[in-house]
Amino acid sequence: MRWSRSLIPTLKEDPADAEAVSHKLMIRAGMVRQLAAGIYVYLPVGQRVMDKIAAIIRDEMNAIGGQEITMPVIHPAEIWQQSGRWDTIGGEMFRLKDRNQRDMCLGMTHEEVVAWLAAREIRSYRDLPQIWYQLQTKERDEARPKSGVLRTREFVMKDAYSLDRDAAGLDVQYEAHRQAYCKIYDRCGVKYFVVESDPGMMGGAGSHEFMAPSQAGEDRVAICGGCGYAANVELAVSRAPVPTFPDWTLEEVATPNAKTIAEVCAFLGIPPALTIKSLVVTADSGPVLALVRGDHQLHERKLQRVLGAFRPAHSDEIVAATGGEAGFVGP
Repeated sequence: MRWSRSLIPTLKEDPADAEAVSHKLMIRAGMVRQLAAGIYVYLPVGQRVMDKIAAIIRDEMNAIGGQEITMPVIHPAEIWQQSGRWDTIGGEMFRLKDRNQRDMCLGMTHEEVVAWLAAREIRSYRDLPQIWYQLQTKERDEARPKSGVLRTREFVMKDAYSLDRDAAGLDVQYEAHRQAYCKIYDRCGVKYFVVESDPGMMGGAGSHEFMAPSQAGEDRVAICGGCGYAANVELAVSRAPVPTFPDWTLEEVATPNAKTIAEVCAFLGIPPALTIKSLVVTADSGPVLALVRGDHQLHERKLQRVLGAFRPAHSDEIVAATGGEAGFVGP
C-alpha cells in the first residue's frame, strides 16, 4: 500500500498525558491511540507489530507441540464458582448479568474453561499429554492503568495450558515452555531475566517470571552476579553471613526503657546481627510470633504467603498471648 493511502498519524511532540517513554514513542510513531484509561486502538503500524510478535509466538509454541484454540471472552459464573475463584478474585474481574439475570464475567484467565473442556474431551490417559494455547483479548479492571500499553484494562495475551499424566510429565512441559519463552524473547530482541516469582492467585507450587528492565516497571528483582540466582523481591531468599559471637557467659541483663532492637543494642554495645527481633502478629488462626534476625526487616508479603491475611497484634493481644508487654517478648 502507498504511504499516501496509509493511516500513519505521526506526531512531532510528546503527548502531554504520556509518562512512560514507550508510551510516548508509540503514540508519536502512530502505532496506538488511547480511547480511555487503559484502553487503546492499535493503528495499522501497531497492528503489524502485533502480528509479527504473534507469528513468533505461534512458531515457538507449535515447536513444542502446542495446539492453538480460541476460548470465549465471556464466561458463566458457574465454572468460576466451582473452582472457588468467583469469591476469591477481587474487583479486577469484570462481572455482569445477562438479560436473564444470570451471573457472567469477562475472562481474565482461562483455567476454568480449560478444566471444563478437558473434563469432557480427555477420555483416557492415552490422550495425554496435551498443550493448548491461545492468543486472545483479556479484560482486567486495573485500578491504576498507566504506562501506556504496559498496564491496561484490555490486552492481548498468549496463555498456554498443559495437561499431563503425572507430575514428572508436568515438569517436562514446564521446562519446554520456559525454553520456548526464552526463544520468543530472544527473537524479539528483548533483554530479560528469568526470575522466581510468587504464583499469586494463579496458584501452583512454583512460578517464574520473565522480567524486562524498565524505568516504567513496578516490580523489583534480586539478581546475584556470582551464581546467577534471580527472584522477585517478594520471594527472594538470601544467606546472610553468619555473625561471629563473642565467647560470652550466659547472664541475665536488665534493659530498662529499651524496647526496640536499636535501643537494646545501644544499651548493650552489641551489633543488631547478634540479636533476634520478635514480632507478634494476629492471623486468622490466632497470634503468631515471627522471629527475624535483628539487622533484618520483616517482608510482609513473604509472611502472608505462609499465614494468609494478618496484621500487627495490638498491645492487649500481645499481653494476653505472651504475658509480657510489647518490646519485651523476645526469647
